Amino acid sequence: AAESGSSIGIIMDNSSFYAEAGGQEVDSGFISVTSDDGDVIGKVEVNDVQIYAGYVLHSGVVTEGSVKIGSKVNCHVDYERRRNIAPNHSMTHVLNAALRNVLGDGVEQRGSSCNDEKLRFDFSHKKALSAKQLRATEELCQKSIADSETVKREVMPLEEATALDGVRAVFGEVYPDPVRVISIGSDVSIEFCGGTHISNTAEAEAFVIVEETAVAKGIRRITAVTKGVAKAAIEKGKIIEQTVADAEELSPDTPDLDKTAGAIRKELDASPISAVLKAQLRGRIEGIQKKAVEEKKRLLAGRVDRCVNEVKDKLAVAVNEGKTSVVMDVDIGADSKASQKVMNAAKSIAPDMAFMGISEEEPGSGGKVLVFAIVPNGLVDQGLKADEWVRETLNTCGGRGGGKPGNAQGQAKECSDIDAVIEAGNAFASGNLNAAV
Repeated sequence: AAESGSSIGIIMDNSSFYAEAGGQEVDSGFISVTSDDGDVIGKVEVNDVQIYAGYVLHSGVVTEGSVKIGSKVNCHVDYERRRNIAPNHSMTHVLNAALRNVLGDGVEQRGSSCNDEKLRFDFSHKKALSAKQLRATEELCQKSIADSETVKREVMPLEEATALDGVRAVFGEVYPDPVRVISIGSDVSIEFCGGTHISNTAEAEAFVIVEETAVAKGIRRITAVTKGVAKAAIEKGKIIEQTVADAEELSPDTPDLDKTAGAIRKELDASPISAVLKAQLRGRIEGIQKKAVEEKKRLLAGRVDRCVNEVKDKLAVAVNEGKTSVVMDVDIGADSKASQKVMNAAKSIAPDMAFMGISEEEPGSGGKVLVFAIVPNGLVDQGLKADEWVRETLNTCGGRGGGKPGNAQGQAKECSDIDAVIEAGNAFASGNLNAAV
């Protein structure tokens, strides 16, 4: 006898458990062991059911009492779980037919998997489905549910079943004789199948394709859900779609609009919603991000123009005062390209003066800071090198920089005290030139 805690395999004269076949996962549940009087004297939790040489082997663990050869047993299948598997299996057949309708009869099934959470269908196709094709496939499956089509089961001789008009069989699969035929609607789908199915497509309640991807060369995979999981995906999709619509109404100059759109995109990517809707919303979010970036560029261009004029004015004063170096807080964000415009302006106004610009990405934010400098050859010879100047200045806030003696720049990810950075820049220039700044 196998006692409690033992892992065993059980073969019975008949069984209520569905063995793994046709892409459908095994039933779960337990087997109770009874005495001649009908009392329960043992229990086996079933964790796998497979067919070997025509025998159904139930693998599991004895959790109570004991079991031995010849024991009387009762099967206790988790029928609630099976009721959630059945619509996924039936809708796999509908999906198969929908793909042939959309992509053509050249589509062949290359595998499937159905459990109580989702269905997965592999098929032959050379490239990813377009958004239009995916939408059409999903809509055909949803229409089948809306049309409440009857799912019929019939067992017939294999030769007779093979001759049925439109019947589908999995390539390479060996079928029994007689064979079980599952037909859906009057002309939706007809396939050989021994799995568990619903009686009417309306029992699937809802259908959503959540992913379409490649699994091998020439093989695509669709993952879909039904019933409550599909309904939840539809509701979540509506919520995110409204969030995107609200973001689209925001003005382009809304603070952190690009970050808001990025957060929505992150939520969208993590959400199990319709793959069709997800693709559409990604495009709309990209539109929001583009709008925000363009507005930032426009505003930055204005900031840079104002900054260049301000730099010219201050450097003109510095030249008149006879200064040899200037460290200036400039407002160009953390745009390294804009820094080139500022340095060109400095060269044009004060070609013999060393210039350093320090700019916060967002003034007062404590975030990223950009430091850049130019030093004319005459001052390089006196000991002030732009690369050393930038590095020493950025040391104040943990940043890094580099370049050449005449031209250098760098950044720090964070800067809580911009005045300290400016002071460090002035101190380094003064110490190396021994001149008033």
